[in-house]
Amino acid sequence: MKPAEKLVSFRASSEKIEALDSLAGAKDRPRSYLINEAIANYIELHAYHDGLVRKGLDEMRKGDVVQHEEVVKRLRNRGRSRS
Repeated sequence: MKPAEKLVSFRASSEKIEALDSLAGAKDRPRSYLINEAIANYIELHAYHDGLVRKGLDEMRKGDVVQHEEVVKRLRNRGRSRS
């Protein structure tokens, strides 16, 4: 069964709408398809980012961190071993 859809309206600059319409025409897709794809990608990206931030905060609370000086030292050593 197809998920329920809701109508949403928003404002965008004429330039953005023209670019969107041009892309939609090139892909032979309606404007709404591209907007839905963009929203899905935005949600996925930000959910992924949020998950990484939460994981990092959890690790920090557990004390599972590396001090800045140690990171710098490891990066310098790594660079030398490649030469």
